Amino acid sequence: MKVGIIGCAHMHVESYIRCMRELDIEITGVYDHNEEGSEGVSNRHGIPKQESLEALFETGCDTVVICSENKYHCEYTVAAAEHKCHVIVEKPMALSVSEADVMIDVTNKNQVKLLVCHPVRFAPTMQELKAAVLSGELGEIYAINASNHGKVPGGWFVKKELSGGGAIVDHTIHIADLVYWLFDVEIDSVWAQGLTAVSDIETEDTGLLHVRFKSGELLSLDTSWNRPGNYPVWGDAMLEIISEKGRTVVDGFGRKAELFLEGDKANQWVFYETDMDMAMFENFKEVIELDKPSPVDGNAGKFTIEMFEMAYQSIEASERVTRKEVVE
Repeated sequence: MKVGIIGCAHMHVESYIRCMRELDIEITGVYDHNEEGSEGVSNRHGIPKQESLEALFETGCDTVVICSENKYHCEYTVAAAEHKCHVIVEKPMALSVSEADVMIDVTNKNQVKLLVCHPVRFAPTMQELKAAVLSGELGEIYAINASNHGKVPGGWFVKKELSGGGAIVDHTIHIADLVYWLFDVEIDSVWAQGLTAVSDIETEDTGLLHVRFKSGELLSLDTSWNRPGNYPVWGDAMLEIISEKGRTVVDGFGRKAELFLEGDKANQWVFYETDMDMAMFENFKEVIELDKPSPVDGNAGKFTIEMFEMAYQSIEASERVTRKEVVE
């Protein structure tokens, strides 16, 4: 497995490079449309900087990791697939269902794998929850009360042209992927509200979704960037599951200790479980090298896009929207 990196805008590029280095995955080069970005990664990690996509593909990579701004995910996936490279793409996979379909089609046509970076499902807490669901320990699922809280990330994340939206894009996808993977549901309808409550940005920093699934389950999701400056960057990815056997509460970011200090960093959460990014990349490496099916494929990525796309449709229409109104 030889990997080329396309795009350095997303902060996760640093974690993914660390994972690949620890797994002895060869990184052949890095390219970013913003030369300053690729130059920074090149200097920090000793990775050859490439001046163009074509130059990157000529380095001999058989796989690419795309960590660009969301706007470019589809374009870069198409280019990589047409060069017969497997694609590992940062979430959200795309900005629309139609873009997701293009990415699925082009990777299928070129017989390369499409893997979407949804690492929270690889966290030990979620792996344990999945086992409990499969064993029937929870019984029938009735409703899920969920939250994904954090702070405004700034930069290109708050520029709609590059990100596709605000907190509803960025903090819906973790929970949406967990629900898709855990319970194998299909969206029936979505009602949503969003507003810019605490920040001077062009996108929303606060959102609330109410989702009905075709099999009858309900999801309530608080998706927000509205936490104060001393709050942890990634606050939680919480699922409260109401089921036949009772109530189950799990944080996708794992079990943690709370650390209280004086000064600017007064509140810290110290996570002490297995690194979810590493668990994800170990899996992805095995999938590519042993030619296994993608564990987080285009359909998984598309589900999360469908949810936030319907949420924005609901906000615009000021009413609940059904799946057929958005997809067909």
